[in-house]
Amino acid sequence: PSLIERIFTESERQYALQRSDPTERFAARFAAKEAALKSMGVGIGAADWHDLEVLRDEDGKPSLNVTSRAAILAADLGITRFELSITHTDSLAQAEVIALGGAGQRRMSRWRAEGAAGVAAGDSSDSSAWRAPIDPLISGGLVPIVTPAEMRSIDQDAPEPVEELIARAGSALTRHAISMLGGAYGRRVVVLVGSGNNGNDGRDAARRLARRGVRVRIIEVSDLLARRPDADPVQLPACDLVIDAAFGTGFRGVYTAPVAAPGAMVLAVDVPSGIDGLVGVAGGRVLPADETISFAALKPGLLFGAGTVAAGRISVVDIGLDVSRATAHLLGAAAVAGWLPTRSFDAHKWNTAVCIIAGGPGMEGAAALCARAAMRAGAGYVRLSTPGESTMQLPTEVVIRHLEPVHWEQSILPDLGRFRSLVIGNGLGTSPETVASVLNVLAAAKEHALPTVVDADALTALASLGVNDAAAAFLGGHAVLTPHDGEFARLAGAAPGEDRISAARELAQRSGSVVLLKGSATVVAAPDGTVLVSNAGDQRLATAGTGDVLAGIIGALLAQGMDPLRAAAAGAFIHGRAGALGWRSGSVAGDLPWRIPGVREELAALLPQR
Repeated sequence: PSLIERIFTESERQYALQRSDPTERFAARFAAKEAALKSMGVGIGAADWHDLEVLRDEDGKPSLNVTSRAAILAADLGITRFELSITHTDSLAQAEVIALGGAGQRRMSRWRAEGAAGVAAGDSSDSSAWRAPIDPLISGGLVPIVTPAEMRSIDQDAPEPVEELIARAGSALTRHAISMLGGAYGRRVVVLVGSGNNGNDGRDAARRLARRGVRVRIIEVSDLLARRPDADPVQLPACDLVIDAAFGTGFRGVYTAPVAAPGAMVLAVDVPSGIDGLVGVAGGRVLPADETISFAALKPGLLFGAGTVAAGRISVVDIGLDVSRATAHLLGAAAVAGWLPTRSFDAHKWNTAVCIIAGGPGMEGAAALCARAAMRAGAGYVRLSTPGESTMQLPTEVVIRHLEPVHWEQSILPDLGRFRSLVIGNGLGTSPETVASVLNVLAAAKEHALPTVVDADALTALASLGVNDAAAAFLGGHAVLTPHDGEFARLAGAAPGEDRISAARELAQRSGSVVLLKGSATVVAAPDGTVLVSNAGDQRLATAGTGDVLAGIIGALLAQGMDPLRAAAAGAFIHGRAGALGWRSGSVAGDLPWRIPGVREELAALLPQR
């Protein structure tokens, strides 16, 4: 009787005791109360039993009335109602509770490719049965990126006390952990904590998890390091989840991370401990994370180097900090969709005409890839001018013009002003005569303020001058430079190094042009210091000729009126997405142009329908 009084409300007791099978009725209601707690991701003890009352409607349908602590918990989770079903026999009582959310429910959208939209027949790599989900991190708009130093300044300028920020971070971390665990009931969590605010975030989350019924063990990293500073990594206790809050974004030095128990997931706080938050370099052995939760903004170390792999899936959580001062952002699909122009009803081909100068002897393939990509990316007219005779296979729509082997710029300059953009350099060669012709065309393009993509051998021609006063006659705000690391080194006099954002930003400021630094995460920097980063692609783009496709895409976007920074960044995103739609092995650069219309259709689908 005392147990019944403690668990069931007076109305529940009256209902069950008036039936011929009160034991079964009580058991079914107990199951419903426990199921309701589990549906909220908590265990027994998170609320009083009387806070959850099983009622019966007039038609006999069971329902759940939630009050006091249980009601507060449901409100925090955005739950607006519960659907309840119960059943019992003489040996079994069973209940199912579904918690339904309203406006406060956390929603995650997954942007999926529809495959064959706009794809040419015969490209077997793009099947309507193929689906390529995009990371939710880059399905939206622009995600701010701040350095560890910038993040410290943002923290210091916050009007809230540090204790309030830690509480917000701990609350967000708790929700994310329970989401990964699929609930709190019976779960085991190990929290690695250090001495800084990163560790304090972990301690706050540990307290909250314990209140939700999770069995929590806090381990001080200083104890691990003091016990075995030079020995093999320490094995962590068995658990369902490890929360890595040992070190924050300002980590420097060497760290030997402990080893998670088999089967345990890992959730990193801000960055995986041991990863340099600025450049992504690993300082020793890192505990790889399944997921990383980054507060307020991304840190560069999550996008470059070892940090890319160690971070797993990344989520950015708003805790009320003002990151509006950020000058670098990760590019998302919704932002690209909003930038892309559409053709007007009275458009004609010269409105978006692209001039491509590419394809010297033996390198005609680079020119063909560039031209085909420009057509597929929306150019209304593409003229490919190539030195010497060529038998390259081109789309029927591309107009090819054969130039003299040397001094070919004399055939280009008279009507250069008719075009809306220029792409130059792909497979042209680097002979002294070619370099002279390239520089003459670049000087004319600057005179016309013609948006220009300077790629491949045209970058080498510029590098012969160095990025100094001598190059000023050829560069400016109309130009987009697209170097890989080797070309960057020739232009800037040194390799980009570990801090790729700073390197691209510095070259953009010195050249007065937009710089697109290719890499696993492509960095696009403007002369004013604005930076956009795209990581929409992956290793499928690590094949010969994909850079020529990228140049053609950017050229087409420039011809459609996009400013150089956005054209370069959007081009990198479309290029990466086209790669992600292909097979994981065996994809080649020639597959990419066929997928570009499909990518643009995907992006258009993100816009409000009129």
